Amino acid sequence: MLLDDLIIAQKALAERGANIVVARGGMVLFTGWSKGLRDLAKIALESPEILDGSSVADRIVGKAAAIIFAVNGVEAVYAPTLSRHALDVLEKSGIKFHYEKLVPHIEAHGEGICPFERLIMDIADRDEAYRRLIERFRELGWG
Repeated sequence: MLLDDLIIAQKALAERGANIVVARGGMVLFTGWSKGLRDLAKIALESPEILDGSSVADRIVGKAAAIIFAVNGVEAVYAPTLSRHALDVLEKSGIKFHYEKLVPHIEAHGEGICPFERLIMDIADRDEAYRRLIERFRELGWG
């Protein structure tokens, strides 16, 4: 079922022109179109349980997204673009993943490295990185 859920999420990502899709049990549980981490932040702050045991298709996965996936029990991830830092987190967490393009880090439009990736880039402990992300999301009023 896991592979089926990843295919469902990946197909929905493409067909709906979404930025993130969460699937579990053969059903799409969440579809988001917001740029950056806003939709994933909302999930992490308001309903992280939908990530547990799910498969996620996300257009761009950096370390911040990978940390959120790992801490909340995501089983599989598809990303057209994946950062090297995200790959390390996914591998260490035992999350199955597939990507199209591997990049050194995620770029924010005209800002250099994504501010969320930069925030946790040097934090090795995933729970500490997650805590810092959640704190930042709350500061931004995203939840």
